[in-house]
Amino acid sequence: MSFWKSRLGNSVFVRLVIMFLIIMIPIYMLGLYIYQWGLNTVKEEISQSTIAQSSFYLEGLENEIERIKILQYDCLNDENLNKLAVRWEIMDQHDIIESIRQLQQRLVTIQNSSEYIKDVSIDIYPIQRTVSSNAGITDFDMEEYENIRVPYGVKGAQIISYNGGLYLSTVQEGSVFANDPLYLIKIELDRDVLKRALDQFSTYEESGSYLVSRTGTGVIINQSDENSLFTGDIMESIRHIDGNGMVSSRTGNNDYYMVYVESDYLGMVLVRYIPSEYIQTPINHFYAWVWIFSISAVLIIIIYSFHVYKVMRKPMLELVDSFREVESGNLQVSIDHDMKNEFGYLYRHFNEMTRKLRMLIDQVYKQKILMQRAELKQLQSQINPHFLYNSLFMINTMVRVNDDNIIPFTKYLGEYFRYITRNSSDYVPLIDEVNHVKVYANIQLIRFPKRFEIQFDECPAQYVDFKVPRLILQPLIENAFEHGIGKKNNNGLIVVRFQTDEKGLTIIVEDNGDELSDPDIVNLRNSLEDESDELEITGIINIYRRIKLIYGEESGLEIARSPLGGLMVTLRVKGGDGHLQTVNR
Repeated sequence: MSFWKSRLGNSVFVRLVIMFLIIMIPIYMLGLYIYQWGLNTVKEEISQSTIAQSSFYLEGLENEIERIKILQYDCLNDENLNKLAVRWEIMDQHDIIESIRQLQQRLVTIQNSSEYIKDVSIDIYPIQRTVSSNAGITDFDMEEYENIRVPYGVKGAQIISYNGGLYLSTVQEGSVFANDPLYLIKIELDRDVLKRALDQFSTYEESGSYLVSRTGTGVIINQSDENSLFTGDIMESIRHIDGNGMVSSRTGNNDYYMVYVESDYLGMVLVRYIPSEYIQTPINHFYAWVWIFSISAVLIIIIYSFHVYKVMRKPMLELVDSFREVESGNLQVSIDHDMKNEFGYLYRHFNEMTRKLRMLIDQVYKQKILMQRAELKQLQSQINPHFLYNSLFMINTMVRVNDDNIIPFTKYLGEYFRYITRNSSDYVPLIDEVNHVKVYANIQLIRFPKRFEIQFDECPAQYVDFKVPRLILQPLIENAFEHGIGKKNNNGLIVVRFQTDEKGLTIIVEDNGDELSDPDIVNLRNSLEDESDELEITGIINIYRRIKLIYGEESGLEIARSPLGGLMVTLRVKGGDGHLQTVNR
């Protein structure tokens, strides 16, 4: 967390993205506002269109009912009706029959004038008879008479629901019979025709229509009796709605839109219910566009962020990471680029800076190496005189005693000095160093015949051509003579062994001498770590320093008691040019 916080907390990239988001959010909110405004506009248009259709139907129904009412009012002054209501008892049979016929004929004419009329009948209260366009003269039904009649002077159509029928009624008041009207003209509306008229609104599946009375008992008529979708509670709430409008409703698991249009003249509300998916179909285009707008906004943010990341953030991170590499000490870092912008300028000068730093460090490093090489040469020069003195003394002795081994001795001695004095590289193949040690061993065998023997393991084949510093083995053999078997008169033994493992090669030189005590071995081991300039730099000490100078602190010598009884020296080399991981001696 702290890593990302450190990298992103004050990041220019993050700040640019945040600033872009601050700019984009108002634009996106404006788009949402336009979307909501368009959505509301479409809903309003759909609502107004549906309300207009319903209003047109109600206006037509009002006009038709008004026309029927006019015919009904006109019938109140019918001569034959008034004769039957007032003069029934003094009329002869012929006049009664003729008046009834003519009155029924007029009722039939009224019925045929509109498809909405199912039957036209007149309840004549004085004679307790009913004249019908369909049934002729029937008995007077007082219950129906009381429930259908409308008080005189009430305005509006006054459509009355009774026993499943819909009625328009008007009365002729008279003082003769107190408050009871002389007669009541009632027109029964055809419920089936009204249903068929409502069918025009069935443009969608599962849609329907209702005619709801505000003052009556509820539903006057609906498009299909089998499709009564809404409950009485909803109908009750509709009766209290004023004006026209559209509301949403949920019935069961389905959503609907209800459009309601009020008719004051009819005293009813026309209610249409439409499944929401049909209303939503044109609105879905707005939903699609808002999704397109939202996705486009997200894509713009992503593309912008990616572009800023690629053009600015990534090059900046690469430059910062390169500086961190330089801070950690890696001066080999270099930024590959083909940019021609400001980052290209920074990259070029960064590479130039690291190049100059490497050049300056290389100069200092090479000076140090030259000083080390000079010290190495000085150490080598300390080896050669040491052995030269001993060899010259040996030749002098052999000449004096006329020893026949002087010829091979001088041959070996010549090979020995040719090897150590040649001006070739300081590194030689391992097999050459081993052969040189064998030459040195032959010289010592001639010097001390029958006093000791030297056993050499075969040089490992995989390391025959491996490069090692010159003169790292011979001083160790020399040390075995001087401090190991130098004073033994016989049975002296020096063993040179090679060991290999996954880390490299180990070379061990050990002897069976008995001159060194345990304190002597401890002192010798301590002398390896003594860096005082006052210490005589000869023998294994100069080898130890050479290894340290060349290969670093992890390399060097180890001194211990040999299982043979004498001294065991182990030489280990780590690093170098990477070919040899470990050398033991």
